[in-house]
Amino acid sequence: MRWTILLLCVAGLAGCTVGPNYKRPNVSAPPQFRGAQTPPAQASLADTKWFDLFQDDVLRGLIADALKSNYDIGIAAQRVLGAEGQLTATRSALFPHLNGQVDSSRTGLVSPIISDGEALGVASWEVDLFGKLRRATQAARAELLATRDTQEGVIQSLVADVAIAYFDLLDYDAELDYVRESLKTRQQSLDLVIAREQGGVGSMLDVDQAKNLVETAQAQVALLERGQEQTENLIQFLLGKPPGPVRRGRKLTDQPQPPQVPAGLPSALLERRPDLLATEQQLVAANARVGVAKAAFFPSINLTAYGGAATSDLVGIAERRGAAYSMLGVVDIPIFDAGRRRGDYKTAKAQHREYLLAYLKSIDGAFRDVSDALIGYQKTREYTAAQTRLTETLRDQSKRADQRYVGGVSSYLEVLDTERQRLTAEQELIRAQRDVLAALVRLYKALGGGWQ
Repeated sequence: MRWTILLLCVAGLAGCTVGPNYKRPNVSAPPQFRGAQTPPAQASLADTKWFDLFQDDVLRGLIADALKSNYDIGIAAQRVLGAEGQLTATRSALFPHLNGQVDSSRTGLVSPIISDGEALGVASWEVDLFGKLRRATQAARAELLATRDTQEGVIQSLVADVAIAYFDLLDYDAELDYVRESLKTRQQSLDLVIAREQGGVGSMLDVDQAKNLVETAQAQVALLERGQEQTENLIQFLLGKPPGPVRRGRKLTDQPQPPQVPAGLPSALLERRPDLLATEQQLVAANARVGVAKAAFFPSINLTAYGGAATSDLVGIAERRGAAYSMLGVVDIPIFDAGRRRGDYKTAKAQHREYLLAYLKSIDGAFRDVSDALIGYQKTREYTAAQTRLTETLRDQSKRADQRYVGGVSSYLEVLDTERQRLTAEQELIRAQRDVLAALVRLYKALGGGWQ
């Protein structure tokens, strides 16, 4: 009867939990992202699934392959499994543990020889009077959630990395096509200049300048081929495969873009970005560990019960004679530990403050990421439009310079100068078109899209 009353009292006391309960910090989100071109709305580009945002079937296939085989994805998955195991192990301390013990001995120098044996079941339970074990379980659960959010962040980064690398590859393809075509035209022009020089119409200076154009294009081809193959190797690495060629889908200029890129509400960013969610769960875990450290200042109770058989006759154990039992309760009262508990508590509070500041910093950083991405996307589009107009102008100038040279009105130096400007403008236009797509991907990632 006394043990029953004691257990009821202990169970009632076990409802106490010391330490602070977690409360999300107050964050003053701006009413609208800086750089947003439209009024804030619920909808966001981040709500779009990655396979809906990217309309290139080959790119979709590459991303799908990467999600299956990428090494970082596999590492993140194993970390989640490890965190799940840690939670299970930590939570087990909340429940009684049961073990079995069997031992026997036979001693004696002279007759009679004494034989002893026992078979016992041992049940032990640490009563969680002040919530130490529950707070530890809260911390382990939060760390598991943080690990899962980190895994989603790895997925998000992988989707963005594959997409940007693919657009880089299409950029190299487009530049190579243009430079190789330009090389053919320049070779034909060189043949014409040589013929004019041999006919006494041109000069060796014109020939040297024409050769300069050809050699510049040849050098450009070598550099672009290097970048092309290295980018293919990067994509294959992201896919968890050895270096090799990569298949292509739509050309760079045929890649569709969404008609609108709504940013959504800044306050929704806290629930959408995996890195913010992971950082908050780390803060939750640190908050729970403060409770663990505080509970260490209070007494703890350990209950142990033995039940079984003990006899000096080994046969008696098998016949279930000699029943034995014992119940023990131990109260551990902290008195003096040279400051260990106080030091642990101080450390836990400092770590909680550290994670709080890290969480607030990551939120400000996320708002900046979105603003930078919005500005980058908008200004890159404006730059691309201006570069398109410049390129068209230089194309016309190059045609007129060729006509003036053939007509004998100007020297080949004018052709050389306009051709160089046109080549630079054409390549800059191709890169600008790539930059628009890359800026779209970065905006998508900054808003928290890509991991769904």
